[in-house]
Amino acid sequence: MLIIPIFVPHAGCPNDCCFCNQKIISGNTSVPDKASVVETILFYEKIAYRYDEVQIAFYGGSFTAIESSLQEMFLEAVQPFLKTNGGFIDCIRASTRPDCIDETVIGRLKKYNVSIIELGAQSMDDKVLEMSKRGHNSDATRRAAKLLKEAGITLGLQTMTGLPGATAESDKRTACEVAKLEPDLVRIYPTIVIKNTDLCEWFLRGEYTSPTLEETVELCADLFEFYDSRNITVIRMGLQSSDNISDGGDIASGPYHPAFGQLVKSRIALRKLVGAIEATIYTETQGKELCVNIPTGKCSDYTGQKKYNSEYIKNKFGFSAVKFYEQDYCKDFPEVFIRQ
Repeated sequence: MLIIPIFVPHAGCPNDCCFCNQKIISGNTSVPDKASVVETILFYEKIAYRYDEVQIAFYGGSFTAIESSLQEMFLEAVQPFLKTNGGFIDCIRASTRPDCIDETVIGRLKKYNVSIIELGAQSMDDKVLEMSKRGHNSDATRRAAKLLKEAGITLGLQTMTGLPGATAESDKRTACEVAKLEPDLVRIYPTIVIKNTDLCEWFLRGEYTSPTLEETVELCADLFEFYDSRNITVIRMGLQSSDNISDGGDIASGPYHPAFGQLVKSRIALRKLVGAIEATIYTETQGKELCVNIPTGKCSDYTGQKKYNSEYIKNKFGFSAVKFYEQDYCKDFPEVFIRQ
């Protein structure tokens, strides 16, 4: 899938959440005009033939809170490029706040063929939402989700871990409440302390402490497995890299990693691997070679970043070596055996 991103940093957002500086996160500082939207689309059109599906996405602000004339300008710019009008774009998606969805907004989205909306729920804990200065409560998310689903619009929910007042347990409760809304997709963003935000001031005063990267990877692995067990697709974990984010210059604290999602997937693979060894191998393992059949295409998940998983297994069980073999017949769980 190719997603053509149009960033509208902070456009339409009615307040400043404690953690938010969209201009830094997105790497963009101004709202695009119609000409620049068209220019972006034409740029991506050159490579669109390589992909099975092409979407255009309005990110970075509360799209449905933007002045209606500006929303329509953006959406009208896209219409000639939709496949329904002879173009190459399959659908339009946008991100917004839960309290910026109502029947009028839904009507506009339907008129302009917007088929996916992601709501920035962030948390379903009202205390956490209040401490984070979100400006809405969890019921706003429930109402907006219901309206979108009734309108036949694909529902996405964006959540954050480690917000002020949150704990691992409250973040897990948020996942349970999110699952009740039956979203089609979910994003999980660990809270990163960005400079020039209220959260950064709280961090500098010692009023907020970021969870560690290890704690966050463990928590997000739990959340991913929870959503997966309920057939809810997690489409992203961790912030998208931008020049400012990648070089760390605008990060004051927090569990940022450029390959955070891969770390989580590798942690889940490690759990499966340990479970398979403990359930299958009952002989002495010290100094022996472990062979593992894994699903095709999952080698990086199982070996882990910088071979972390391989080294962990060797140290935990005393194997002399761990070797992985991709097998088409392996679907989700590894098969382990010792080479004598």
